[in-house]
Amino acid sequence: MRAQLLPRFLGLLTLGYGAYTAARPDSLIRAADLADGLPIGRSGRVLGTVIGVRDVLSGATMLLAPAGRPLQAAIVARVACDLTDVAGFGLAGPPRSRAKVAGIAAGWGLLCASSLAAARDRR
Repeated sequence: MRAQLLPRFLGLLTLGYGAYTAARPDSLIRAADLADGLPIGRSGRVLGTVIGVRDVLSGATMLLAPAGRPLQAAIVARVACDLTDVAGFGLAGPPRSRAKVAGIAAGWGLLCASSLAAARDRR
């Protein structure tokens, strides 16, 4: 169980970030520099909320999945979410913030991927 602390901790952090983002979707839109200094519209709030809810669900799954393949699948799903963020924000985000936002998503994805070995069932 102790070896699984890393993926569980990353799941908890993801869940917490997702809850914050779902409750305050403007925070993600501003951090990603998608508002361009303008008031954030409905579509921006919806995008932030959806990403927040996705992160709550993926984080909770990493936190609660049984050890072994279920936890590894939860981690792979989380990494896939991060890869879609890298692609979406990296290709469609404003040029001034593409590298920053894609880099953060890539870094989190790599960190989660590095916890795959710890997710094995060691019974």
